[in-house]
Amino acid sequence: MKKVVLSALALAMGSFVMAQNVSNVTQERATAAATVNVDQDGNGNKSTVEQIGVDEHGTTASSVKVKQQGKDNKSTIDQGDIWDNGATATGVATDVNQNGMENNSIISQGGRLNVADVDQVGDNNLSKIDVQGGYKNRIKVKQNDDDNKSTVWQNWSYNEVFVTQSGDNAYNGANVSDVNQTSANSLVDIDQVGRRNNSTVDQYGANTSGYGTDLTTTVNQNGNDNKSVVSQTGISNLVSVVQNGNDNYAKSTQDGVSNKMYTTQRNGNGNRSYASQDITTSNSVIKTMQQNGNNNISTANQYSTTDAMISVTQSGNGNNSIVNQTLVDSNTSVIVNQSN
Repeated sequence: MKKVVLSALALAMGSFVMAQNVSNVTQERATAAATVNVDQDGNGNKSTVEQIGVDEHGTTASSVKVKQQGKDNKSTIDQGDIWDNGATATGVATDVNQNGMENNSIISQGGRLNVADVDQVGDNNLSKIDVQGGYKNRIKVKQNDDDNKSTVWQNWSYNEVFVTQSGDNAYNGANVSDVNQTSANSLVDIDQVGRRNNSTVDQYGANTSGYGTDLTTTVNQNGNDNKSVVSQTGISNLVSVVQNGNDNYAKSTQDGVSNKMYTTQRNGNGNRSYASQDITTSNSVIKTMQQNGNNNISTANQYSTTDAMISVTQSGNGNNSIVNQTLVDSNTSVIVNQSN
């Protein structure tokens, strides 16, 4: 009887220990392609990795791989010093894979030629990159199903952000993606599939004028109650928003010259698109297409316009289009096509 009691107590203590696993790794001046690999399986696991002054060795990049399965897992990674003493990271690869409930991944990278890859599958997951800080960096976030949220802040130039959120099979599909990119020659690509997804992107230049060059934002939303708000400041920038579904809303704003804005809403009801290009708009284009839907509304605006065009195509019932061009100069045109 005594042995049985001791065995039960040992099992209880073993379970308690499993729920309290923690991994904390710190490396300093690891300039020879340092590698950290953490694999946790269970409940309540936590992993914190910090690398300082990491760098690639030849063509081999320094890497951190964290894999967590279960619930209540948390992974926090800080690489390349992130401005504590001026050290930067070059060629650093971070891969975090979380599978379960209430997982949390926060990655902060500093330097150039870095890759942050986060894959979350489960419920109530959160991924926050915060700041990557450098050039030619890539952020890839993939979230599947319930209540996922992704927040990315990236600066400098030639950077890429890819966010894929899928909530089509989720209980409520409340995915949210918020991206802030201070950069030039950079890309933001967001693909949301599901219900009640929300995407907000803000792109502008890293220089003192705040003007970014060759910035691209692509948003694809397929489902119900989706919302997309995109703001760009700069020259030769592109915004492309495609929404399929019900009650979608897209608002895009560009400030600068030689910009292009495309909004496509189809196969849905109650879609609305407000497009605006401001401050000495020249060689710029706004194209809005609303097809096969009901109660769609499109409002387009261009201010101080030269060599610019607004094109609106609406096909369906009860559509409304309002176009406003102010201080129009040469070679400026408006084309509106409506059919029921």
